[in-house]
Amino acid sequence: MDKKKLASMMEWIRPAGISLIIFLSYYFGDDAVSRFHIMGPFIVMLMSGSVALEGLLFGAAASEKIGYAPNKAYQIQSRLNNAATALTALLVYVLDWGVYADSTIVIVMLMFFVFSAANHAATAVRDHNMKIVNLLRPVVALLLTAILVPHMIQAL
Repeated sequence: MDKKKLASMMEWIRPAGISLIIFLSYYFGDDAVSRFHIMGPFIVMLMSGSVALEGLLFGAAASEKIGYAPNKAYQIQSRLNNAATALTALLVYVLDWGVYADSTIVIVMLMFFVFSAANHAATAVRDHNMKIVNLLRPVVALLLTAILVPHMIQAL
């Protein structure tokens, strides 16, 4: 399979993975705290980890799909930041640092994706970047926020 197809598949893996994580958090979680302890870090691992892998392994194809010019140095730096976030979420989960650590890593991820979504919206307006993947980034960021914040509030 070529890099363009793999990069495109990531757009479907993320929502499918989030749906599975939410299901599993309700299946294995007994209360709001235990559900969020599963949901929060695992969604962070999925989202930040997949963005990191996509950028590091399929950089040019990932940029093309969004309508951005490839910028390898920036992509690597940004993707390594996402990898650090995903690995921190893994530590938070495995070491069971508690609901405040779960909430913190979720907030960091959400802030990154909301800021990134604002950038995608700006490029749509400023640069007329009307690629569907670019236009969906703000929608996905808002949906992700709408899913996670209520669960986080319940857990706190």
